Amino acid sequence: MDDLTKLKTAISLIVIGLYEKERQKQEGEYYYSKKFIHGINIFQSLNYKYNPKDFDFSKMHEQSFITNYAMQPVSQWFDGWENTDKLDLVSQGFYYMDALVGDSGFNTFHVNDNCEDYIEYVEKDVVAGIEQRAVYDCLRALNQDEYVNLRKYFIDYPIINLEELRKLKLTYSKNDIALHAIENAYEEIMEDCFVCPKCGWTLHKEKIGMRCQNRSCGKEKYIQGELKSIPGESGMLRLKRGVMKYISVPGKLELEIYNYCNKHKVQSVLWPEMDKYDIGITFLNGDMWAIDAKAIREPQFLKENIIRDGGFPDGDYKRGFYVIPDVYADDRTDYLDIINRQLESMGYRNICCIKLRDLKKEIRERGKRK
Repeated sequence: MDDLTKLKTAISLIVIGLYEKERQKQEGEYYYSKKFIHGINIFQSLNYKYNPKDFDFSKMHEQSFITNYAMQPVSQWFDGWENTDKLDLVSQGFYYMDALVGDSGFNTFHVNDNCEDYIEYVEKDVVAGIEQRAVYDCLRALNQDEYVNLRKYFIDYPIINLEELRKLKLTYSKNDIALHAIENAYEEIMEDCFVCPKCGWTLHKEKIGMRCQNRSCGKEKYIQGELKSIPGESGMLRLKRGVMKYISVPGKLELEIYNYCNKHKVQSVLWPEMDKYDIGITFLNGDMWAIDAKAIREPQFLKENIIRDGGFPDGDYKRGFYVIPDVYADDRTDYLDIINRQLESMGYRNICCIKLRDLKKEIRERGKRK
């Protein structure tokens, strides 16, 4: 096994191991992940090979590794490494990941967005059994109209009360698959919390700041007196975190595009052919566009996701677009170039990656033509 393959293996095991540790931890117990320990050992063997002068054996222990590595941007893990040309670090998706975990206080940590994104978009098979997969599999078993309506409900209503849950179940009372999706989607809110004004999920106060379903929400500055509070065990329910993060949050981008088309009287349809892509757009002259909205902050993750999926979905459309939020393109000015170079290398001439505001401009201008 060459060193780059070893390094990729180490990163995957470390990320998955950290995810395991957070999921399996129980109060008063310390959970040891074999995957995490194995990943540390592989990484540190490479660390010793490429940086023997500064190698610190005390950082082999997993708690020390969490503090000195997992809580630092991954690019800093390679400080002092020499002769790394064959590793081509700057071309690897993992190199651009921020800290994998955050400090929750009291010697505990929480897994950060990019750690989960790596698992979801690069090591997708590892999370086949988490909440979003259980719900998505049920949705895919519904007919097209049921699929669209129920998925849209999950996007629009991340927090509901028992009466709203009862009405939702009554709507699908004769559809066991839909009822199963609903049961898998929501969970009771057990602890006091607040409604996140940014995404609509729940904010929990921790020793260090607030925590929501993603790190960007937790970084916002909030005044508690201005937040809507939810008492624990009061009959309120929320989407499970995996459903919120990977169905509801990306769905907000999809619905924003769909609603923008409606605003400008451009024909559009959500998740055609059971989610072959996210939005189908048809202009007055008959031209069809296919839209695949991607709320993936790291361009290398999207690049690897596209490669793994074999490219853009086939279909009877004139143009296809991967659409990303404006802030992602603004934060990484090379984002669009990275993806469009990959698409060009795969032979695509009618598919490109575009930011949301540029797509809106195209829709607005094309919508005026006859």
